[in-house]
Amino acid sequence: MRNHSRLSLILLIVFAACSTQQQFTGLHPDAPRAFHAGEYQVALEHYEDFLNRHQHDVLSIPDSIYRGAGLSAFHLNMGKKALSYLNLIRHSETAGADVHYTLALLNRRIDNLSREITALEMYLASEPKGKKVQDMKERLFETYAESHNYKDAVELWNEIESDARRKEPLLNTYFQVQKALENEDLLDDIAEDLLLLNPDNTDALYHVARKYFWRAENRYQKEMEAYENNRTHQQYARLLRAFEILNADFHQSLNYFLRLYDIDPKPAYARYIGNIYLRFDDKSKARYYHGKAEG
Repeated sequence: MRNHSRLSLILLIVFAACSTQQQFTGLHPDAPRAFHAGEYQVALEHYEDFLNRHQHDVLSIPDSIYRGAGLSAFHLNMGKKALSYLNLIRHSETAGADVHYTLALLNRRIDNLSREITALEMYLASEPKGKKVQDMKERLFETYAESHNYKDAVELWNEIESDARRKEPLLNTYFQVQKALENEDLLDDIAEDLLLLNPDNTDALYHVARKYFWRAENRYQKEMEAYENNRTHQQYARLLRAFEILNADFHQSLNYFLRLYDIDPKPAYARYIGNIYLRFDDKSKARYYHGKAEG
């Protein structure tokens, strides 16, 4: 009796295995051939035929079917359909780097930032030395910055190739990341690098313009207060020497703000320009730019 039960169990397992194999081999043999040949419409029809025939028994559908259908749909510019298939296997070992890459592109198109980040991270984990690794790292850096994962962005920055780190858009994003982290000691150098790449980079111009303005303004306030508290010839001589230095900083700031205002006449830039002309005792120009700031 025991042997009979064991035989029945073996037969059941063999039958189930044969049944699954038969179901899987129900895929038309032209499907993988057509896919690898770039005949994606033919491949998709075969994959979807299999899916339709097994829609009431989804557990019998191998992940490779969804993979083939999703990638075929992607190559046919059927983004919504591709996403629906590939999302089903995004955590499967069958997915592979090409699926994660495709999911990253598709999620970027529909502005699903969190899913795009996950796909990028999974791509890099599955293929750390692939041809697209640097492109994926650059995009992941951008998504970390966009999602305010600033510490992750800084950590990843050092893994990006040096040539890529000299691209203005990427370097500008790094500037914004360090600004958000309030790493002021790094911003001056990054701003200088940005201005070497593009003298009209507005983020860098605004940073250096404000740096020179406040360095001059703070010294002006300090020296004037010292003179008001001690009106001696010696203190006055010190005030004049300080004015030579801070006026140079005001001129530097003015040049940067005038360039900014020429690029984009924002009221904030006009207000700074007007304040600088006040320090130069040019009341006419100060009124003009303050009027622009108010208007």
